Amino acid sequence: MKNILLLILTVFSIIGCSSSRMIQQYKNPEIDVFQANKILVIGLNSDTKLRTMFEKELVTVLESEDVRAVKSIDFFESSFTKEKKTIQELNAIEKKLLEAGFDAILLTKIIGKEKRFYTSRLYYEYMKGNQTFEDYYYGNQYLYLKKKGKKEDYAVYITETSLYCICPEKERELLWRGEIEIHEAKKMKKNINEYIHILTKSLKEDELLLYK
Repeated sequence: MKNILLLILTVFSIIGCSSSRMIQQYKNPEIDVFQANKILVIGLNSDTKLRTMFEKELVTVLESEDVRAVKSIDFFESSFTKEKKTIQELNAIEKKLLEAGFDAILLTKIIGKEKRFYTSRLYYEYMKGNQTFEDYYYGNQYLYLKKKGKKEDYAVYITETSLYCICPEKERELLWRGEIEIHEAKKMKKNINEYIHILTKSLKEDELLLYK
């Protein structure tokens, strides 16, 4: 009974808080620290309004951390993210960036969206240490309920962010990549701000672009 009461209290306390988080990340083992002279921020999204808002917010935060950043919407024509590019075109773009003083690119895209249930997820988080059959079932029952047509409690977006170095001696070298899970909010700006908070925190911990 005590466990059930504790679970109920936990559910209500967590629902009121943000649960957005870093799912996984990779840092190039050959890189200890990296600070860009000038970085291009790219949001790969067909929604121009969303892309504009995202790039503007991220550039503002980076500049507040003394990172010189530029929005791709200010540097490229509007068709840049709408059309596929050949290797030759990418090489030409990289040359253009180098000539403009850029030495890094931060590229973000949404790679998935999932519907979930508060109760099944929270029960799983609470009981995951036991790893019984019941724990596993409750932690994944939203898949079954979804098929039965039950309305989901909330949605999450999965974003993938990659940091590339475009230093002259290295061809588009991957420095860092991370997947961030963002819980959908009614206001898109809140989603973007949560993403930026998690991203900058991770980059600081890895000593990439930002420093504590």
